[in-house]
Amino acid sequence: MVHQDPASEGTLEELRRVVEALPRMPRNIVDDTRHEKVLSYVSAFIAQEDPALYHTMLIDWDILHIFEECLTKDQDYRVSCVALRLLGFLLKHDTVTDSTLGGDSQNVWQLLEQRYQSTILEFMINNTTGEEALTRYSCLFALESAVSYDAGAQWLLKTGKIAKIVSAALKDTSSYVLEAACRFLVAIIENRGIEKTTTHDALMDTLLESISLYSLIHSMISDQTSERNRLAGLEFLWMVTDARSGRCTAFLKQSKLFFSYMSLLTDDSRLVRSRSLDIFSILLDSTPYPLGILGSDKDTSSTMDVDRSEDEALVECYNYLIEHDIRSLMAQSDSLKALHVATGMLDAMIKPLATHKEMHGQGPQFKDIILSIVLWIIQALQEHTKGQQTEWQHIHAGTVTVKGHGQLAGLLNSKGFQFLTKTNSKTKPVRGAGSRGGTLPKTVVLSALKALQNLGLLFPDTVEQSVSINIVLSILFDTKLCADQRVFKACLATLPIVLKTKVRNGHLLDGQLFSSAMKVVMKLLNEPTSSSTLLRLILTAVQEFFADDTLGRVLVQENVGRDLAESLEIKLYDKEWDVRDNVVEFIGGLFAPGGPDHGVEWALKHDLLESVFRKLSDQEAYVRAASIHAFETVMRDSRGWKGMGAKQLEDRFSQQLPELIRDSEAFVRRAVLEAMICLVSERESGTVLMVGTDLFVDATFMYKLTLDDSDWEVRIRACEFLAAVWEHCVALDERADYRARAAKRLKDSTEQEHMAPNWWFYDIKGDKILIEATQDASRLVRLSSVETLKKMKFSIEERLRNGSIVMSEATSARDPMEATHKRKESDSVDHPHVAFYRALCKLDFERLDATTSVEQLYQEVLDVERVEQVVMAENEQANDGNNVLDCY
Repeated sequence: MVHQDPASEGTLEELRRVVEALPRMPRNIVDDTRHEKVLSYVSAFIAQEDPALYHTMLIDWDILHIFEECLTKDQDYRVSCVALRLLGFLLKHDTVTDSTLGGDSQNVWQLLEQRYQSTILEFMINNTTGEEALTRYSCLFALESAVSYDAGAQWLLKTGKIAKIVSAALKDTSSYVLEAACRFLVAIIENRGIEKTTTHDALMDTLLESISLYSLIHSMISDQTSERNRLAGLEFLWMVTDARSGRCTAFLKQSKLFFSYMSLLTDDSRLVRSRSLDIFSILLDSTPYPLGILGSDKDTSSTMDVDRSEDEALVECYNYLIEHDIRSLMAQSDSLKALHVATGMLDAMIKPLATHKEMHGQGPQFKDIILSIVLWIIQALQEHTKGQQTEWQHIHAGTVTVKGHGQLAGLLNSKGFQFLTKTNSKTKPVRGAGSRGGTLPKTVVLSALKALQNLGLLFPDTVEQSVSINIVLSILFDTKLCADQRVFKACLATLPIVLKTKVRNGHLLDGQLFSSAMKVVMKLLNEPTSSSTLLRLILTAVQEFFADDTLGRVLVQENVGRDLAESLEIKLYDKEWDVRDNVVEFIGGLFAPGGPDHGVEWALKHDLLESVFRKLSDQEAYVRAASIHAFETVMRDSRGWKGMGAKQLEDRFSQQLPELIRDSEAFVRRAVLEAMICLVSERESGTVLMVGTDLFVDATFMYKLTLDDSDWEVRIRACEFLAAVWEHCVALDERADYRARAAKRLKDSTEQEHMAPNWWFYDIKGDKILIEATQDASRLVRLSSVETLKKMKFSIEERLRNGSIVMSEATSARDPMEATHKRKESDSVDHPHVAFYRALCKLDFERLDATTSVEQLYQEVLDVERVEQVVMAENEQANDGNNVLDCY
């Protein structure tokens, strides 16, 4: 819903009516989303944190008393839940904080504690274990905001029920309740004291003593009999970690909950592994001393954390992870799952290296190690036939050598180990207990390519010195891996990233390697069996090459650019229409706003616009439409427009439009009209269109197109075209220099007098057509024509006022404006605008506006003044009238 300024008197009154009507929402409303709309409407005002509005709600309206009425025993639980969540929003966005308390000012919590302790607060605490999941969620939502107040924490402590609440919520079967419980716990942790003990510390101590919170969470994440329990425990850990605060870090270190991270990362459940990796990634990125959270026994330093810098702590952590955890995973050459986990951990270690660049001089070493392991993994999972090996021999990089001098490097570089891993990867994966299937080689490769992309974007210097390009190109020759479209897509997305690392200061460091890469791309492009989807992925990668200034310049200047153009020309005649369609879209996309400059230069150099022009007569309608759209994009680009002029494509394209506008497919006709609008409004080439073609010999054609076409979108675009012609003609009336150029172009035309540029709109009967379009069966067509006529009426009135149009006395007498201008002696007839203006004045625009307003179906959403009548009231029986679920 669109909300107005709460200071507005009308809006404030509407909000008051909605709030007061909340307790009276009838039970027989079937659609629960109506309650959610009320919640969204009111909470949007609360979130503005307007002190005046808060005072009005709390004091003048007594909103807490209204909430109290919503929590009675016989009330609909959905209404109670709306009230509880609105209370949570009030507490969260309270404008009176502890620092501003004083005098007569009271915050929301004080009002609750003084007046509603036995009602609202009692209901909130007792129903955290209620029957309905929505009730439990709403209570915890309100408690999360309440516990941020010191007084709120004291009240909660005095109830003695916090242990029961947390224990039940963490084991709740509803994921929404679990999420709310985790946020509630994080709120307690975030408000704990730093230098002195607070009430929130007492709350946490109660949880630790009463339900052994640490043990409870640990038992959940280690429960091998229930995937749901493990995910529930990990949800809590994720929220604590994602808070990225010192208090939460201290909690994680003290609780030792993530000491078992390796068993979680290697869990049989893919969901558990994925969530554990998310936590691990955030942990490395946000925690200054990660080993303290991963396990104190792993911290080999004899000094306290405070005596070491963050860089030193991270170096120690990375050394441990590489030489212990990742080495142990990589040593399991028969487990693709272990290899996948190792790849995910390596990816998680990349981002922190960008934050801690030096790491006491060991940063570059870690980058090299991680990159070499990623490349080693990709290479180990590739499989090529002898024929394929011969094809890609010129880019083969040999066996990747892992950098470093530790045990992991020794293991991976040992003779035959990569071959052993490659052999074991071909074994059919075994389904683990409780898993959703074994890990496949393509899954590991996808993870490794993601890591390689991150390395290329963050550390291009490191990637440039490696064989990354060769490795990526070799994947493209692996037909088994690339049979999965996800791998093919990821590989083509990685290729431009690693190739751009070879560019320094505008120079390509290895032209031969780029040439080899383009040969591979060309091979894929020319593959007869390539589908349209694969072609689109290839062309997306090529567009990325053009986007780089250096690589794009090479494609323009070198022979590889010519080969690319020739291949695309062949593809334009592929037997599959969607292949032709993709190529046309690619060429047109080069001219799109923000497109690559070198792409435009390349397309013009190789005369690809001529190739697209020939596809205007393609047998497939989609290709014809794509070609028209491509030319529209080209015409909007100044370089493209100039290139069209050099080949006389402007005239030739316009001459194709009469046939195309009569196409049997509506989407082709729409594309033609959009191109015509572009010609007239943006390129001021109305002469070519209006006189150089037979589109407008008489008004019959335009009349049929605007009023009788079977497609309402075509009729709308026809109205927009008439509006463009009008604007063009008005501009011509005011620009003598343009009129001179237009007359020069018309000097050989026999219709020069009749088709003078500033009379086109009336020659094609645009005025009469638009007026008649106001009666169209489609509301949107009526809307388009009415809005256009309004603008035209305003334009004529402006010209009447400034004297650029002069009326005869007889005309003025009949005119509603009662203009007093006299006709110039040189004028023999009224300006055609005058007759049009008289017709416009006869239109009842108020009535026309009523016919174009949105139907009743949308009124509920757009008209917030009817919230309490339409959304909150219901006189029908359940499942009768409008009282049914939206899905029915």
